[in-house]
Amino acid sequence: MRYDTILDAIGNTPMVRLQRLAGPADAAVWVKLECLNPGGSVKARPASAMIRAALRSGALTEDGSIVEATSGNLGIALAMIGSALGIQVRIMVDPRTPALSVRTIAAYGADPVLVERADEHGKFQIPRIQAAETVGRTVEGAYVPNQWDNPENPSAHSATASEIIDDLDGDVDAVVCTTSSCGQITGIGRRVKQTRPDCRMVAVDGRGSAAIGGPMGQHLLVGLGSAFTPGNFDPATVDEAYWCGDTEAFSTCRLLASKEGMLLGGSSGAAVFVALAVARRLGPGNNVVAVAPDGGDRYLDTIYNDTWIRHHDLTLAATVADLRDRLTGYTPFPGNQLRPWRHYPARPDP
Repeated sequence: MRYDTILDAIGNTPMVRLQRLAGPADAAVWVKLECLNPGGSVKARPASAMIRAALRSGALTEDGSIVEATSGNLGIALAMIGSALGIQVRIMVDPRTPALSVRTIAAYGADPVLVERADEHGKFQIPRIQAAETVGRTVEGAYVPNQWDNPENPSAHSATASEIIDDLDGDVDAVVCTTSSCGQITGIGRRVKQTRPDCRMVAVDGRGSAAIGGPMGQHLLVGLGSAFTPGNFDPATVDEAYWCGDTEAFSTCRLLASKEGMLLGGSSGAAVFVALAVARRLGPGNNVVAVAPDGGDRYLDTIYNDTWIRHHDLTLAATVADLRDRLTGYTPFPGNQLRPWRHYPARPDP
């Protein structure tokens, strides 16, 4: 295939069926490899959509700048797009942002800015957003996409959903999406339900995240979850939801790499772990899709580093059988029980 710009190469990522992690009594599990987007993650889709829309509307001009807060992947995507369009990019990161992600942002010519102040819960997300908002208010020509409350984010995933539907000839029984900005679960869910109203849309949040109403706490997963409920989140698109912990996600990552040849990030591990649980429940003759947001190359110093795992006192599943044992008793809660925890900025609950 030939493209005029790197932006034109975004999308149409492959889906690969698991061969060894899923069992013979399970539904087929397909992993949609969003790491094969330019920039290496699913965030290329909403980043491109938000920036193209801002240029069309005049909210962003070619001599302006893009400013956003991100834990890594969106920052890389925006840096890549800014490079391709010749627009300056400034990204607010924090101490938990993987070092390789920060270096990648800089390699694209963008300016990563470290925000070290945490909120009262020990989270960096809202202080990062506030830092980006300050630049947006005070620097002429600065545009803040605000991925958490930008309708172009979920709209971008209509194409993601169409790819899933087309690749499975419409025979899709469940789609598993992780939550952070909630663009995936909302955008994919809306489009999939148009074609397959009976398809189960499954949300995955990290333990300790408040994205879809869970109790606030600490977690090691990067790129999964949120310190607040994003404005993008539409509970009507969710049939069921799971909370996934660090050990389940990281165990799945390690086994995907060693048994399936897929080197993926922590949020991808969470999506696949939950997809395995859904596949066990649905059984043969069904198709479950796990949207895997990014690759594992940015996490070689953490998830794939034995010293880091020991430092955080994590006991990972060493075998596929061990991982499958951890699926026993792992159950969802219904989508109609989801309740926003808090919004940023504050707004009435829907």
